[in-house]
Amino acid sequence: MSIKKKIKIAVLSILGITLVLFVVLVHHIANARPIENANIQISRIDFDQPFDSLSTIQIKEKLHSIQGVKSDIIVKNNVVVYFHDNTVADSKKVYAELMTKGDYKAQRFILPATMANNQVCPVMKKDSFKYKFSKWVQKHF
Repeated sequence: MSIKKKIKIAVLSILGITLVLFVVLVHHIANARPIENANIQISRIDFDQPFDSLSTIQIKEKLHSIQGVKSDIIVKNNVVVYFHDNTVADSKKVYAELMTKGDYKAQRFILPATMANNQVCPVMKKDSFKYKFSKWVQKHF
């Protein structure tokens, strides 16, 4: 087999693989739909003092006992971050119930109004090629 024929086979193989991967990418983008029942929300409570190991366990147990709070609870220094089902309980309800279960000096974290209206995609920037390509594919397919 001559070198030109081997090069031709290699180039056609690379082009074929690229075409197949591109078609799979377009198919994936075209069929990706938003999650319809995205009910899990993340919330935060800021306490006035850091937690020690015993109080960390206690605060986690008290949060777990509140209906709607999921198992992922993160306690670092004086901040508690938790996940909850927003169809069952919102952050106000969880905060109020937690305050009745113990004598805490804390405040619910409220997102500043300037940030609350920003649309955020943690994966892609809106001016990137990937974002524009994805929007184009979704629009045409």
